[in-house]
Amino acid sequence: MDNLLSFLDMNNKLSSIDELLQKIGARPDGNIWMILVVDINDIESIVTDLQDTIEIFSECNTGTISGESGARDLINQISKASDQYLLLWQLESWDSNEWKIFDALRSRLDKENKGGLLVISEQANNLMIHNTPNFVSWLGARIYYLQKDAEILSDEECDRRLAALQEWTGKTNEDVIALAENRQLPTDPEYGEWLILLNRGDLLERQK
Repeated sequence: MDNLLSFLDMNNKLSSIDELLQKIGARPDGNIWMILVVDINDIESIVTDLQDTIEIFSECNTGTISGESGARDLINQISKASDQYLLLWQLESWDSNEWKIFDALRSRLDKENKGGLLVISEQANNLMIHNTPNFVSWLGARIYYLQKDAEILSDEECDRRLAALQEWTGKTNEDVIALAENRQLPTDPEYGEWLILLNRGDLLERQK
């Protein structure tokens, strides 16, 4: 297990949330789960950001489920959830026994949906790796470590992406905002991404 930890830590570091979104978007259809290891102080904000962005990039309903009441309660919530993609978080209070229960109930993660993502701290990840051998074997290399200074996109990357979207559509940022305000925004996921890049994710609610 220690060798696995070293391998994953060296080879699965992400420089940005955008890298994770690309991996989620590239996954095959089916019940695919991943782990995102982040700084414990960043978990809540990252889960909030991911819920919005995954819905846009993967075009599927995304829900969040808390594990603060234990593994059995978490699994029960998953069984009842109607969302296509799930973000699991608040697993930092779990001890070795809770992770073993989770491992024993792992088959109930398969709801024939798109799967999900566990957003956890490094300490929780270490407990998971040492106490859920079957789940970890199923995950394989899908355990990713987000660097502490990572951003969703740097300012330069954001500008490049906006320029590419403008060239692709022939529209300006102002055009896209106006379309969203008038509920005329095309359904292509790129337009939702565009609003996020402009910090106007609030306009996405108008399209529903």
